[in-house]
Amino acid sequence: MLCNRKDVVVVATTAELKNYHYYCRLWMAARNISLPRRQWLDELAACFRDYRGNVMYPSGELFPIPFVDDVFGDDPDMRWLSYYLSTDGSGKKPRSLSRKLQRVQLIDLYFRIRYPSIARHFSR
Repeated sequence: MLCNRKDVVVVATTAELKNYHYYCRLWMAARNISLPRRQWLDELAACFRDYRGNVMYPSGELFPIPFVDDVFGDDPDMRWLSYYLSTDGSGKKPRSLSRKLQRVQLIDLYFRIRYPSIARHFSR
């Protein structure tokens, strides 16, 4: 028997995205995706376009997914992503923490939609 429910994904909060351990787990997951940086925009846009469920804020309000190009702006080569994925001297931690939280939030949302089993481990 088929269920007529829609999938619901809850978007990450600012507090989650600013949590160092959460951020590092998301960063590590993004580093492990074998996708050239220039294809990330298309991958994000396709993921959000093809998703048939609802994306909600933790409060229960509908989260309007912004256009990927609007969030990433004038960066078609995704240089920001290269900086985001850069490692510190040890190679085990991010070189720096991005202040572009809306971009990080869309990467997080991508994992919550495309790889929910991985995304569940971010907040542990």
